[in-house]
Amino acid sequence: MHYRPEIDGLRALAVVPVLLFHAGFGLVAGGFAGVDVFFVISGFLITSIIHSEIHDGSFSIVRFYERRARRLAPALLLVCAVSIPFALLWMLPQELNTFGKSLYAVNFFASNFLFWDQTGYFEPSTDLMPLLHTWSLAVEEQFYLVFPLLLLVLRRVSAATTLKVVLALVALSFAMTQLLARVDPAANFYLLPSRFWELGIGAALALMGAARLDLAKGRPELLSGLGLAAIIASYLFVPESAFYPGFTTVPVVLGTALVLAFAHGDTAVGRLLSLKPLVAIGLISYSLYLWHQPVFAFARLRAIDGIPAEGYALLIALCFALAYLSWRFVEQPFRNPKRFGRGAVFGATLAAGSAAIALGFGFDGSDGLVARNRELAQLTQPSVGLGKKCDAVADLACATSPKPEVAVWGDSFARHLVDGVIASKPDVRLVQLAKNNCGPFLNLAPVVPRLGRNWPQDCARYNDDVRRFLLANRSIRYVVLSSQLSQYLQQETVLVDGRKEMRSEVSLLSDGLRTTLAWLKANGFEAVFVAPTPHDGRDTGLCVARARLLGEPDQRCEPALKDVRKYDQDVLKVVADIADEYPVVSFMNYLCDADSCKVEDKGVSLFEDFGHFSEQGSRQMGRAFDFYRSFIQAAERDALSWREPGTLPLFGSADL
Repeated sequence: MHYRPEIDGLRALAVVPVLLFHAGFGLVAGGFAGVDVFFVISGFLITSIIHSEIHDGSFSIVRFYERRARRLAPALLLVCAVSIPFALLWMLPQELNTFGKSLYAVNFFASNFLFWDQTGYFEPSTDLMPLLHTWSLAVEEQFYLVFPLLLLVLRRVSAATTLKVVLALVALSFAMTQLLARVDPAANFYLLPSRFWELGIGAALALMGAARLDLAKGRPELLSGLGLAAIIASYLFVPESAFYPGFTTVPVVLGTALVLAFAHGDTAVGRLLSLKPLVAIGLISYSLYLWHQPVFAFARLRAIDGIPAEGYALLIALCFALAYLSWRFVEQPFRNPKRFGRGAVFGATLAAGSAAIALGFGFDGSDGLVARNRELAQLTQPSVGLGKKCDAVADLACATSPKPEVAVWGDSFARHLVDGVIASKPDVRLVQLAKNNCGPFLNLAPVVPRLGRNWPQDCARYNDDVRRFLLANRSIRYVVLSSQLSQYLQQETVLVDGRKEMRSEVSLLSDGLRTTLAWLKANGFEAVFVAPTPHDGRDTGLCVARARLLGEPDQRCEPALKDVRKYDQDVLKVVADIADEYPVVSFMNYLCDADSCKVEDKGVSLFEDFGHFSEQGSRQMGRAFDFYRSFIQAAERDALSWREPGTLPLFGSADL
């Protein structure tokens, strides 16, 4: 097909919003949709080329993959290679381990599967993953593996039949988005089955030959204008969602198809997209996309604290410089068959890819070269109590005795207390009753879209199992409750009584916690609620570990007390509310002074992440304050009357 400069302009319109979105500029809240524009363009161009070559009998599968290797591999492998020394310098062992996985997954065309798996509750922040963005390249590469073969299979049928098959697959793929969004939102986002329809729309457009449509004068102007408007509106107004891609993705996909079909050089949109600055950005758009995530991620890793807007502006400028250099001196030479023959391209790709895979397996197999600094690795070791296997278990399999005396019930903020309780009383008879994200409520469950549509019912069923377990094990006298609570307040709705969703409110959460505490009291249990740790939303555990890696003081990671109160103001209201009637233990008075809250105690880093105690931190706090005695005494005494010096303070309005 002949060169169309407006397509390069469209690439520029796709890549720049992605950069602005990942830099945190709020102007383009939906800038991530630029990837969807790329998908449609790829489907259109690849199908145009393959369909034309099959039609005239010149298509070769080997030559097709040679072109893909020339186009994609050199710059990608360069970015991987340049990322390695920075990863070795600035990454903690767990991060280097994850980077190693991404290094080999990228070269196996499978990084989307890796990042699908990396969206779990305790996985590292995706902002710090240098190769995160390669998930979209993996989707395209998987499309390139299967779609040419499909067109070859259909080469003997009519063009109309081929188009019908592609459209049927598009419809099936779009239907998949509606199913996966409810069952596994991460799979919906990352995997080809729910992304095929976007590439397929571009492919269908190429098969239709929209350019040959006989439209009345002015119609191409209107349709291309509508397409451009749909793309821009998506960038401005489409929010991040667990249900993306889906119906909110349709405007940007169809808008891109309209621009590809009708924005030729004789239209206003075509002329706009053919402007030299846009075309120039479009030409380097692949390299620009490749460089932006590693540059941003490594800058965040080195900065520790947040990067200001002017810092991101400089980083974006750096991305443009790197993109031009790699386009000029890497992409362009390798695309020229006269400079590098087929054997050289395949050989270099295989050799460099194999080296990257081997190095990735080395980082992964050594747990991120943990032997270099085991102390750093232990700083953010999660506190999992009686083991990861105990998540969502409500029986004696997760107990230290067949006749437990103490039950620890709640979400991960309950679980992180278990190590401390055991450290304070090694022979404690304890049962762990914890499910990630699921607080100790008999009548409420958080509605967290990223966990899937059925998750709230799973949480409600788990707490019902806990209720039955407690009634069946009368050796249990004390129940220690804890929850982050914010997962209920940050979402629009909560599930009530396992049946209906209601608007999330502080009063609803307070009443729900009272219901649990009242039920426990009525059934002869003595209960105490342990408030979540003070935090401001930053990953303080990771901050301390990185500060120690880089030789910086821990104090720069301490959250300001005013920021803690602002960030968790609704959580603090809930805790203060129930403290008027029931025993509540808070860490606020010990960890915080008038200005800030500490993140270490007696040299021991306390936190794994934004608020969970690390394994070492939980044990340190447990020994320092005798968790067992403190929690038991709190459970046995009146909420307003007991304040014993030298033990954990109860929560009071003064703490707010």
